[in-house]
Amino acid sequence: MLKTLINSSTKRVMYNNHRYLWKWVEDTFNRVEEDRIKEIGPNMACAEWLMKNGAQIRWKGCKEFVNHYNCLPAATNGSLQQFKIEQVYAGKEASISHVGFNYFKGCKHISTVSFVGCNTIENKALSNLNLLAECLEHLEVIGCVNVTDNGILALKDLQALKTLVLKNLQYFTKTEVISQLKDALPNCKIKHDK
Repeated sequence: MLKTLINSSTKRVMYNNHRYLWKWVEDTFNRVEEDRIKEIGPNMACAEWLMKNGAQIRWKGCKEFVNHYNCLPAATNGSLQQFKIEQVYAGKEASISHVGFNYFKGCKHISTVSFVGCNTIENKALSNLNLLAECLEHLEVIGCVNVTDNGILALKDLQALKTLVLKNLQYFTKTEVISQLKDALPNCKIKHDK
């Protein structure tokens, strides 16, 4: 009995240590580096953060997504200022979190953001999207297991939204929340699971 109890406690401690280690790694990779933003500008610093954490971006005026950190343009005499992020995609492989969302400050051209199966997106991340309130027109939150009604309600601040897609969110109760969103965002088409 004592041996079983000790083994069970040891496994629990190992599991918790493993979770804390990954949380620490995630927070470290999402930490905002203000000096880097000053050095290369908000769009390029944001692109670095997103790609370092497994997300993809599409530059304004380009058709293709950039998904590898090494594919970012090199700086030559302030040439980086011409690059503006227009679209962000964070899927299952992405580990972006609210810790890094301050990278969105100064990115005035991001019109589309998709979070699809991104487990590191949670309520606080959604509430921090208000940094894009003036430019964000299309938002998808699909299959993000850590999003609840509170996170969805935080989207009421995104007054420029034209479309909002909410699907496969297990802690989203829909009816009352959708009603509140429609009242707060009358010009936004909201698509959701029935």
